[in-house]
Amino acid sequence: VFGAEEAFEHALEESLALDLLMQSNDQGYFGASEKKRSPRPEYVLHRVGDVVLERQNRMVGVIVGWDAGLQAPPEWLKRKKFTESEIKRLEDTPHYRILFSGPDPSSLLIGYLPQTVIHLFDGYKPDIPTLGQYFSHFDGKRFVMQGWLKDLYPDD
Repeated sequence: VFGAEEAFEHALEESLALDLLMQSNDQGYFGASEKKRSPRPEYVLHRVGDVVLERQNRMVGVIVGWDAGLQAPPEWLKRKKFTESEIKRLEDTPHYRILFSGPDPSSLLIGYLPQTVIHLFDGYKPDIPTLGQYFSHFDGKRFVMQGWLKDLYPDD
């Protein structure tokens, strides 16, 4: 049983390390690059501040960043168990950094999802912790970016 417990601890450590990487990283992974996204490619359909619905779990979230194509570390791709052909397809698919509210009112989930699994959810204002760090207010359709975020996504 010792081996199983050790394997579990290693998996937990790896999971926590990847979760931390998802929240904050200086490699520009998961829509967290501080590089200006301009001009905005036409095939990037959603904008920072858009409210979206994730199709599979029916979760409502708010986009706080995007990449024109997949930007993730090899260990994350390995953990997701993507095939080579899936990775090739995802490399050219826009991906979005999305905040979702977690299971209790004060918890937060961060997702990094391809454009193919989300769609716009206009006119709904979800109550998600920390949105004030990114947005000044909700204009009835989408969230309006703080100045620092608008500098990164000037065409959104």
